[in-house]
Amino acid sequence: MTTFSYPLSVKRVNPGATGVGAKTGSVPLYMSAIVSVGMTGTAVGATTIPLFVAPAGSRAVKGFIDVVTGFDNTANTNISLGVSGSAGRIMAATTANTAGRTDAAPSAAMVSANARVFTADTTIEAVVSITTSTVSAGQLIAYVVLI
Repeated sequence: MTTFSYPLSVKRVNPGATGVGAKTGSVPLYMSAIVSVGMTGTAVGATTIPLFVAPAGSRAVKGFIDVVTGFDNTANTNISLGVSGSAGRIMAATTANTAGRTDAAPSAAMVSANARVFTADTTIEAVVSITTSTVSAGQLIAYVVLI
C-alpha cells in the first residue's frame, strides 16, 4: 500500500529543465459529507456535526453545499462549515431551506484564517441551527476543497 503525506505535490518533469521549466503544483482534495435530519435532530437548536478530518499541512480554499431536500421548517435552518471554535471559518451560516447549490462568499477574515495551513489533523464540522419550528425533512451535501 502506498501512503501519502499532505500536501501532495505533483511534478511534471521536463528533462534537463530547472527553474521555470520544472513545473510543480498541488492536487486539490474534495471532501464531502451528507447532512440530514437524522443527524441534526428535529427540534429547535444548534447541532455540531463532525464531517471529516483535514490532514495536517492542508488548508481550506473553498466550501459549498448542495441542498438536495430543503429543511422544511417555517423559519430558517442554517448551516455553517468550520472547525472547532470557529464555526463559520470555511462557510458562514447560510440557509438550507431551499434546494440548490450555495457557494461560500468568504469575508476578508475568512480568507485570512483559511490562508493558514492546519498544523495537525483537524476535524471539519458543520453547525446546523434550526431557529424556530421543528423539521421533519431535509438533506444536503457539504463540500470542502483542501489544498
